[in-house]
Amino acid sequence: MHSNLITDHYFFGEVKSSPRDRKITKITIHHMAGIMSGLDCAKYHYSSVDASANYYIGNNGDICIGVAEERRAWTSSNRDNDMAAITIEVSNSTSGPSWEISAAAYKSLITLCADICRRYSINPHYDGTPSGTLTVHQLFAATECPGPYLMSLIKSGKVEKDIKAALGQDKGKSGADAGGNLYHVQVGAFKNIENAEKLKKELQLKGYDAIIKS
Repeated sequence: MHSNLITDHYFFGEVKSSPRDRKITKITIHHMAGIMSGLDCAKYHYSSVDASANYYIGNNGDICIGVAEERRAWTSSNRDNDMAAITIEVSNSTSGPSWEISAAAYKSLITLCADICRRYSINPHYDGTPSGTLTVHQLFAATECPGPYLMSLIKSGKVEKDIKAALGQDKGKSGADAGGNLYHVQVGAFKNIENAEKLKKELQLKGYDAIIKS
């Protein structure tokens, strides 16, 4: 079983995985500590390290499946968590210490999480404990994973809020009023395209649709 959102696959089969012994009730977000495609992330785990994940999201937003959803991946250094979680590894767009991810990768992460929540009736919530329905690797091991950048988005509640918006749980998520009208807000004008692109990226990372017009 897998999400219809995948753009690639590198099935692990029974390698670095095991049958689940419980219901899927959570999602665990990780970062790859590297800049690569989803397929390359999966290949690296398969051949180079003693680890695996259910999904891998590349720097360009591509989504590759590794371990099938009905199987537990070896991702979080914790058997109980991985038995109940679908685990997602996300490529970075920069190296340490911040380990940022791209707007495309973030968008795919939110869309994939919403799809998983919808199919398994998960209410996404991060509470900083292993009991939350959104968990992270550092709750179970001495690691900085998922990195400072993603961790700040998770702790601030942005990831949870964006998943719920994608699920349609946030009122007014479309930006339309009661009459169906949409109101557009311009936030800047630049002579330099690089400055415009920088602001566009910042807005997209905050969950806003942003376009550049000349």
